[in-house]
Amino acid sequence: MNIVKYIFWLVAFLMGVIAAYVVPEETMSVGAKFIFVGAWGAVLGFVFYTVCSRQIEAIENDFNEVLNKPQPKDTQFVSVRLQEEKKNPLPPGAIPAAEALKQQPVPASIKKLDAAALKVGFPLEAWNGFKLGILRNRPFTEVIDAMQKLLPELFPEASGVLYMYGGVQTELSQIFRFGPNVISDETVLPAECASFNTGDIVVTDYSSPEVSSGCTHLHHRPKGLAICAPIEGLEEHFGILTLQVDKLPETETKEYWQAKVSIVATAFGLYVANQDLSMRFEQHSIRDVLTGLFNKRYMEESLSREITAAVRHKSPIGIVMLYPDAIPAVQNAQGRHAVEQLFWELGQRLPSYIRGEDIPCRYSDDVFCVIMPGADLNITRNRAERIRNEISQLQIAYGEGILATTLSMGVAVMPTHANDAGSLIYTAEASLQMAMQAGGNRVVVANSVMK
Repeated sequence: MNIVKYIFWLVAFLMGVIAAYVVPEETMSVGAKFIFVGAWGAVLGFVFYTVCSRQIEAIENDFNEVLNKPQPKDTQFVSVRLQEEKKNPLPPGAIPAAEALKQQPVPASIKKLDAAALKVGFPLEAWNGFKLGILRNRPFTEVIDAMQKLLPELFPEASGVLYMYGGVQTELSQIFRFGPNVISDETVLPAECASFNTGDIVVTDYSSPEVSSGCTHLHHRPKGLAICAPIEGLEEHFGILTLQVDKLPETETKEYWQAKVSIVATAFGLYVANQDLSMRFEQHSIRDVLTGLFNKRYMEESLSREITAAVRHKSPIGIVMLYPDAIPAVQNAQGRHAVEQLFWELGQRLPSYIRGEDIPCRYSDDVFCVIMPGADLNITRNRAERIRNEISQLQIAYGEGILATTLSMGVAVMPTHANDAGSLIYTAEASLQMAMQAGGNRVVVANSVMK
């Protein structure tokens, strides 16, 4: 019906457009024609909208009358029956599954298992202490203490050892042990643990007739179950976590223990890797890459800090500048690589000729310096003479030749020769230049510069 009305409206509108087009322009201008077409369309649209609205209103009234009529008796019966089926969908005589489970007695073995499981649980308090220490990147000793508290609670009745590399990479040293039994030596070789070679967790079940895990370091107590996990992070190996238990708890399995060991070892390995990376970054930011000595930036910061302390405590501070006299000759005869080898050798030996509180640095490409807190003029000059004497006797094998050098050295002391860091460095450099110009292999004190 609406389509018919729409077609009627469209035909009427087109007739109006045609009538406006046929009327000559002398009778009606072009502008008047456009106004007529617009008004004609608006009038027809209003009429069409009014007719359609009345039809829609009539349909809604009819629909409401149908809804308000009372339902037949058979319809009411079907509705009531559906509601009863929803309330009680089971056949006569049947009972719900929940009531059947309540009436069925629970075996004693299951009750015992549930009680034991609730008793074992998971040591959340100890784990949170260990986890927060790792996430907050706390000091190593603090994380180790948290780990020592966690492991005995996480692995009840077990004994274990945490091994890590010490000063050398050829053996693993015991950091701590836990549990009632001794299961391994205090120091082991990496090759004695199969987890080191495989890079994965190794489980040894000594109840099996054939034991071939390869963990030979567990010779103190080869019984029950043993688990070894590598401490790794960022593709580097840092140590081994190993533990042994005579018998697993009734509520836990071998796979569950393996998973717990994996979680602890992985978290601790990433923590150690992050600590190692931070330490390397810090070392690279204050160390000279070639010699391993402190760089110029750290030297200037340290000198400023030590001078502040010296002024506060009214103590002296000495500085020594060093230049290897053989650099031009080695450069011409053997090349720059030989010079770098000479610098590396000096960087390795210089710390052994000074005190522990002294600060050896690479000041520039060819010049080294040593800051000596608390050293007066005599101590600084004597220390410089010892360094010069030791280096002059040094013979370094390089290819088919020998690397050797003497040192030109300048010495300055505060407050004798300077009152601040800038003047102290300046007088030490000036003294070094005098030693080089005098032929090298000598120590020049800033007294000569001041004169």
